[in-house]
Formats: sequence, structure tokens, C-alpha cells
Amino acid sequence: MPELLRDSLREVLYGPDGLTGLFSARGEGLLHTLHAFTVQQARTPPAPGLAAPAQVALHLRHTLEFTAAHLSDPHALLTDETDPWTWSPAGESAWRAELVKLAQAGQALYDALYLPLNLEARREAHGAVVFAATRAAVLRARLLILQATPEPPP
Repeated sequence: MPELLRDSLREVLYGPDGLTGLFSARGEGLLHTLHAFTVQQARTPPAPGLAAPAQVALHLRHTLEFTAAHLSDPHALLTDETDPWTWSPAGESAWRAELVKLAQAGQALYDALYLPLNLEARREAHGAVVFAATRAAVLRARLLILQATPEPPP
């Protein structure tokens, strides 16, 4: 079971090894998708009241980090108190730094999946992977809409 979770997490983050996977097609992993957003696109919510891609990315990072920490220590606390729903990257370097932190959080969870996990811990890990997969699909759809929409003239 942990091997399947690791394979699923790797696919969610990077896309499948083959042409298609359970959650995406080749080149459509979460990190690839997020790297395709410009900082302005990442800051902009798709509609009023909805989260911007950058906010979803931070929320995902928190989820992956916390799950990895919690699998190692059931009393772990989230160390980054930044509110995902009010955060916006200050610029290109802040956006890219967040993407690096998200990749590191994914790696931390991947590494934690090598720990001996009881049934409850496996369920928690499974929930984090499925949550990341659903958010990745939403972000991919948002990116495809942005790519299909012509830029307004300056």
C-alpha cells in the first residue's frame, strides 16, 4: 500500500511515467502546471469569491507539509502560519520560491511514506494525495482556460 501511495503522489506532482496515468497525462503534473502560470495569473482568482492559483498552491503546500510532519509525529504542528486565502506572491521570485517549497513538501511526504504507517496514518496520507490530485486537476483546468483565452490588448 505505501508503494502505491508513493507512486500516486509522484504522478500527482510530476505526471505519469507513461503516456497516461490515474490522475493526468504526461507533462500535466501539479508542479508542471503551476510553473506554467505567470505570477499575474497565479495572483488572479478565476472569479470573485474563488481562490487564486497561488492561494491553492500555498494551501496544498501546507497540506503536504503537515501530513508529512504528522506521519512522523502525531503531535506535529504546522510551522508556516501564512494564511493561504489572503496570500499573494509579491513578485516572480516569491512565486517561484513558493513552487520550490511546494516541491520540497511533496518530497517530504514522499519520504514519510517510507515510515511504518498504521491504518490511520495510511488513510491520512491517502487523503492528502487525493486532495492534491483534485486540486491539481482544478488548477490544470484553470490553466487550460487561460491558455485558450486571448490576452486583451494593452
